[in-house]
Amino acid sequence: MSDNVFRQDLFTTDQDGRIRLIAGYNKEADNWTFPKYLADPISFSDDIEEKLLSPTGILHSFTIVRRSMPEFKVPYVLALVDFPEEVRVMAQVETDDPDSLEFGEEMALTTGFVKVDPDGSDVTSYKFIPARELK
Repeated sequence: MSDNVFRQDLFTTDQDGRIRLIAGYNKEADNWTFPKYLADPISFSDDIEEKLLSPTGILHSFTIVRRSMPEFKVPYVLALVDFPEEVRVMAQVETDDPDSLEFGEEMALTTGFVKVDPDGSDVTSYKFIPARELK
């Protein structure tokens, strides 16, 4: 991964080498948030633990972006993925075959190119990848 990472504070690598999103969890409300909030939106408690979301989620929706701001190379796939913790996350998808994506399929996390910085350097961050492409 390049040295130019967007929001490195939102993800990490677990002991098994998988990319994982860093969420917030409030035990009082049994509620997860991503990204981690300063206070739980249900209980209003500021007792928030930092926990990792599950390593995979389910593809809820996606679109192929064909026109965008100059820093984003088009086309790219943007998806919403539902995690078991009842959190829905949006991110780009790493795939060579967007037409093969299917609603309801398992998605994992990876890292990769997301945009170009104003200085021309590549910016990387977390992205989704179909879990079947990891096998």
